[in-house]
Amino acid sequence: MSNAVGKIGRGWLLLAAAVAALPRLARADCTVLEYTFQPDCFRAPSATGCAFDARHPDMGPQIAVWLESADGATFVDTLMVTNAVAVHGIGNRPGTWNVLSGPRFPYGRRQMALPIWAHARGKLYTLVTMNDGNDDRLTDHENTSSPEPYFCRPMLINEVVDAVTCASGLFRSAKGLLDASQPASYYPPRADLFNFTGSVCVPRIDYPGSCDPGDSAQYVAMNDVDVVAAATPPYGAPFTGRWVVPAELAPGDYRLSVEVAKEFDGNADHQHPTAEAAYDAQYYAGYGQSGNVGQPSVLYRVPVALGGPLPAVSSTADLAGYGDWSGATGDVMPPDATISDAPGSGAGRLLSLSGANGPARVQVSLAACPPDDCSGPNPPVPLPVSFTAAPLDSGTSAQLVVRQSSEAGGGTVIGYEVRYTTAPSEWGNVDPTSFPAWSAAGSLPVSAPGTTTGLQIDGLTPDSFYAVGIRAIGVCGASAPTFQRFQTPPVKYKQLSGCFVATAAFGSDLSPEVATLRKLRDLATAHSTLAATAVDLYYRSSPPAAAALSRSPVARALVRTALRTFVR
Repeated sequence: MSNAVGKIGRGWLLLAAAVAALPRLARADCTVLEYTFQPDCFRAPSATGCAFDARHPDMGPQIAVWLESADGATFVDTLMVTNAVAVHGIGNRPGTWNVLSGPRFPYGRRQMALPIWAHARGKLYTLVTMNDGNDDRLTDHENTSSPEPYFCRPMLINEVVDAVTCASGLFRSAKGLLDASQPASYYPPRADLFNFTGSVCVPRIDYPGSCDPGDSAQYVAMNDVDVVAAATPPYGAPFTGRWVVPAELAPGDYRLSVEVAKEFDGNADHQHPTAEAAYDAQYYAGYGQSGNVGQPSVLYRVPVALGGPLPAVSSTADLAGYGDWSGATGDVMPPDATISDAPGSGAGRLLSLSGANGPARVQVSLAACPPDDCSGPNPPVPLPVSFTAAPLDSGTSAQLVVRQSSEAGGGTVIGYEVRYTTAPSEWGNVDPTSFPAWSAAGSLPVSAPGTTTGLQIDGLTPDSFYAVGIRAIGVCGASAPTFQRFQTPPVKYKQLSGCFVATAAFGSDLSPEVATLRKLRDLATAHSTLAATAVDLYYRSSPPAAAALSRSPVARALVRTALRTFVR
C-alpha cells in the first residue's frame, strides 16, 4: 500500500469516512467503484448445483481484490481479502506448508494462498511457528495449546460432514510463537484471538499445558488487513463489492486486480503432494488429506480510468496469469495450457457472466457518489440497526433478521457491515472496539427503511457462544455497531467420531490412546456385524456416561488406567 494513499477507503468500515472527509457540497468528482464476479464450485460440466465431496472438498476460494497503477509499479490499496487470510491467518500460522490438510484445518502456513497480492502489497510480518517446535506434525500439540474459536481438529475422511462443520467446540489448537530468526512472512497472523486472553481456561487431564496461548495476544495488533476482510462469496450468485475512490488519488489509468486461489484443485500439471510425519503415520494414520496444494492462484486484471466521464464500465473475460504455486515469489506467469478451465477449477474458479461489454469474469463500474451534504455541523448519519440473531438446529448456522435502517436526516443507508466472533461465555465481555477485527459475515442487501431483511451466517461451531454486530453505512458516516449474542446447539452425536468415554477420560479426542481405540473400533466394525451393532449401542448410551465421567477426576483416573491396559 503506498504512503500517499495509506488506509483511506479500506472497505465498508472506512467507506463513509472517505466520503465525509471531502469538504464540498456538490461532490461531482467523488467516485464509487464497484467490482462484480461470481465464484464457481467443483462440479461436472453438466451439473447445475454444487454437491460436497469429502474426498475432493471444495471449501470455497480465497480472493484478494486491490487497485494498482496501470503498470503495476505502485500498489494503491487493498479493497477486499477473504476471511481465511485476512482474519484467520492461514498464510502465517504454525506448521509447515506440506502437512496434511482438510476442511477447517488448523495448521500449515499457506504462503501460496494469495502470493501475487501479498508480494505486491509488500508488507512483512514475523513468522509464526509451532510452540513445541514440531512444525511437521499434524497432531499431538495438546500440551502447548489453548481453546480454539474457529478451526476444527484434524479429521478422518469418514468424519468430514461438509466443508465448514466442526464436530464440536472443544478442540484446542497450538497458537504458535513469533520467531524473528526465520525469514519474514508476507501474510499477517490471525486476528480472531482477542477474546482468549480474557477467558477462563481449565487445563485438560494429562495436559497441563493445554491453556498455552503462545504469542497470540500480539497477533491482532499485527494484523492490518482485518478491516477489509470479507466472507467468501457463496456459490450461486454474483458478488459485488464497493470502494470510494480517495479524494487525493490522482486521475489517470489504473487496474483492478482480482486473485483467486483454491485448495484441492490439482491437475496433471500441478501436483504437490503433502507429507506425513513419522509420528503421525504411527499414531494418526488416516487423519488429514493429501493433495490440497494443486494449481496456483489465478489473476484477472481490469483497466480502470479515473477522472473520466461517469458512469463508466470496464471488464475482462481473460486470465491475466497465475501465481507461484509455492508462494515464495509474487511473480505472475503468463497464461498457458497447464491451468484448467473446468467449473470451479483453475481459470474456472470464476464464472463467465453476461455484462455490459459482453461476457466477463470480472466487471468494474464507476459512478458518482450520492449527492448528500456532509459539510454542515450535523451531517446525516445512519441510525443504529435493530436486528435479532437466532441459531439454527444444525448447530453450524444462525439466522439474522434485520430491520433496515435510515439516516437521521431521512437519507437512505448505502450499505451494512456485519461481523461476528466467538464469545468467551454467554455473559462474557466482548470488547466493542475489537469489532473491526471480527470475521465478516457476508453481504446484507439494502432495501427500504423499516423493511426486514434476512442474512444467514454459516460455518459456525456447534455448542459455542457467539456475538454478532451490525453497523449501517451512510454517505457521511456510520452508526455505532449494534450487538446481539447467541449460542449454537450441539450437533447430534452420530455426526461425531465416537469414543466419548475415552475422550472424557483422557481429556482430548486426539490423545494417542483415543486414536488407538478408534483404530480398533474401525477394524472391528469393518469385519463384524455384531461389533458394528455394539458400537451403535455405545454411541446411543455413552454420551450421558461421558458427561458424568468428565465431572469426576477420580472416575477419569480409574477409566484411564483400565483403558491403557486394554490399549497395551
